[in-house]
Amino acid sequence: MTIFIGLLAPLSIGLADHIGTNVGRRGRLLATVLAIYVFTLLSTLILAVWWGGSPTVPDLVLGGCSGVSSGMGLIQLYRGYTTRGTGIVGPVAAVTGAVVPIGVDTVVSGLPSMVVGSGLVVGLIGVWLIGMKDPGAEWDLIAMKHGLASGVLFGITATLLGLTSDDAGTWPVVPGRVVAVAFVLLLILIRREATWPHRGTTPQAVMVGILGGIGLATFTLAAQVNLAVAGLFFQMAYGVTVLFQVLFAGERTTRIQRAGFGVAIVALALIILG
Repeated sequence: MTIFIGLLAPLSIGLADHIGTNVGRRGRLLATVLAIYVFTLLSTLILAVWWGGSPTVPDLVLGGCSGVSSGMGLIQLYRGYTTRGTGIVGPVAAVTGAVVPIGVDTVVSGLPSMVVGSGLVVGLIGVWLIGMKDPGAEWDLIAMKHGLASGVLFGITATLLGLTSDDAGTWPVVPGRVVAVAFVLLLILIRREATWPHRGTTPQAVMVGILGGIGLATFTLAAQVNLAVAGLFFQMAYGVTVLFQVLFAGERTTRIQRAGFGVAIVALALIILG
């Protein structure tokens, strides 16, 4: 059940990234992120009420802190995608974002079993290969910076949500979204930028927000049980984004990416067996 719930996260986030990246390319990056976060907040609130739970004050504080890191991470990721492309930013962010929760879970809970540990290592390799959209791309230091920064920030977000108690349900996500909305709005006001994206993009922002809420909620439930596995699954969202780009945007995958999908399937099998 945990694996099934955990897999809903990359499916939801992957589709959200596919739609959100296309919206972000139209300009007004901060306004786009703000609109997405507003609708993510609404969807997470509905999900939290529906699922239930009894969060403690520390749970809500951890959730609130996750809102800051996720807001900063999303800005870095979209800025990297729209200015430097996905060839380097994507794989660096995905692997870094998975390494952080896996490392924290190893310190807190100890080493996983041999089978699960092998699945985690194989999964990291798969995530990297899937992200190699342009194997011949030069190592752009600015792209590396965006990838590392967004990956670390997303990894921190995953870790903070995963450290909440099982009884909290999905409630820790709610204060995180409130903080994220306030954080991005503050940046917009400081920079005196537009507060809403371009006309015609609101329906996409609504869809991204709903999908993002589902992804964060299901990830939190899975991470409360196994942070390392949930963290790896969460970063496989990039692979889902690639699939949607192939299906709906006519993009083609490279041989390395197709190999990465195969490696990711092997990793999933190992984790399930473990």
